[in-house]
Amino acid sequence: MKSEFKGARAFLMIPPSISRDKDLLKKPKSIILMGEIISMLNVTGNFHMSNKTLADILDTTPKSVNDWLNLLEDKGLIIREQITIPAQNPKNEKSKRILGRTIKAGPNLVTQSLLGWERQGSRGGNVDVSRVVTPTSHKHNSINRSSNITVNNSSSAKKEEDPEREKIYQDLFLIVRASDKAKNQSTRPSLDEIKQMRSLLYKCSLSTLQATKDKFKAQMEWDMVGKPFAYLLKLLRDGLSTERDYESESWG
Repeated sequence: MKSEFKGARAFLMIPPSISRDKDLLKKPKSIILMGEIISMLNVTGNFHMSNKTLADILDTTPKSVNDWLNLLEDKGLIIREQITIPAQNPKNEKSKRILGRTIKAGPNLVTQSLLGWERQGSRGGNVDVSRVVTPTSHKHNSINRSSNITVNNSSSAKKEEDPEREKIYQDLFLIVRASDKAKNQSTRPSLDEIKQMRSLLYKCSLSTLQATKDKFKAQMEWDMVGKPFAYLLKLLRDGLSTERDYESESWG
């Protein structure tokens, strides 16, 4: 029988963008808390340690822990979900028993290159978000560090990410998150879907990306999509194909 995960024993996983966040630095223990969460997500895929246990670890009160969790959720770094037993009377939702809560990776933890796996200066970089990290992610990290050296040496001018494209990319995840919240579920893309989306993000024009976002949002609000990220990829591919057809016709 596997022993319960009681927190990191060697190192906490705290990405630089979190450790340097100005809002979190005003409440430093929220950064340590995020490190505990990421470390458990890396092992289990979910974080289920109670606020009381966390308060003991961080030498604080459960109320302070809850305040920090609110801050982390407001910043889109985590998503909290209640663990309940279904109501005996379906018409009386209040009869549901709440057993506790679990924490999952939020959209901003997923979409930002928090762990250094996105190749800076390359369009369509790779971000491993099959959880937040995977048990073998150190291999990907080593490969991408080598890629960084190659990219940096081969280009004298470092290309920066396009803020407009990155904003649309984050908005797409927020659309899925809003739908998940309404349905009390959690939908996450596969690593391959993330790679394809990152690539298409920089191949499509901004007008195509915006049109795709608008259509995706409408379809999600109408609850017409079974697999959001697969459908989103189809929209992006169709948009890119339309662009190329138009360019081909324009050039004769």
